[in-house]
Amino acid sequence: MKIWLNGKFVEEEEAKVDITSGGFLYGQGVFETMRAYNERVFRLDSHLERLFKALPVLNLELAAGPEVLKKALKQALKENNLKDAYLRITVWHGKDKVEAAVFAKAHNFLTKEDYCKGFKVILSTFRQNEFSILSGIKSANYLPLLLTYQEAKKKTADEAILLNTRDFLAEASRANIFLVKDNCLLTPSLDCGCLPGITRDTVLGLAAKERIKVIETKLKPEDIQRADEAFLTNSLIEIIPLTTFEGRPVKKGFPGKITELILKRYRLLLQ
Repeated sequence: MKIWLNGKFVEEEEAKVDITSGGFLYGQGVFETMRAYNERVFRLDSHLERLFKALPVLNLELAAGPEVLKKALKQALKENNLKDAYLRITVWHGKDKVEAAVFAKAHNFLTKEDYCKGFKVILSTFRQNEFSILSGIKSANYLPLLLTYQEAKKKTADEAILLNTRDFLAEASRANIFLVKDNCLLTPSLDCGCLPGITRDTVLGLAAKERIKVIETKLKPEDIQRADEAFLTNSLIEIIPLTTFEGRPVKKGFPGKITELILKRYRLLLQ
């Protein structure tokens, strides 16, 4: 794999960083993960906008601008002979300067069977601190969310939902959460500590076009159990039905009509 590192492409084994840097020692960095469809990075401008909004939060000032990273992402696909791929930008505090890396690689994306079956989700024992400056950005200091995901896998679940410090739903370890109740779409408001997800934002826009009422609000775990449908969103999984929560089926335990409609409309955007 060829990686773009601080302005030039190098082989993976040549991509080295200083272990005394703030990014390595303290996680002082941010990242974005994206998905390319037939060489087109979906909502690339939105990902770059979020990245550059996050940089000053962690006192990072990157010399390369959005256009430089945009070109690096597109070139990364070509350098690695990829059309459909997982892409990542990482920006971190280096020893003497702010550094950046971009890579594109093949990925085992979810299958049609996965979307038909849906995700099995648990409630995590970890909490999201909605008051933390890190809760609303894609911080390289990712340990709490990583541990949350590992907790899910240990319990043979696909994902885990975190509550915030006030016992409201925040997000999953790698995704935003939506519920459907009485044909209305419900999702945790940003002040609950969830990431302002790019796919989350896309779903809000699609719902508006379909005249589906959306309420960004404060939700409890029991709201999942009472929901007619539920689904998770991020750039890699797109929109995956949440069909089992804490060992019990959500409603009848299979994808609902609004979930399927939103996914269908989302897929049309990718063409």
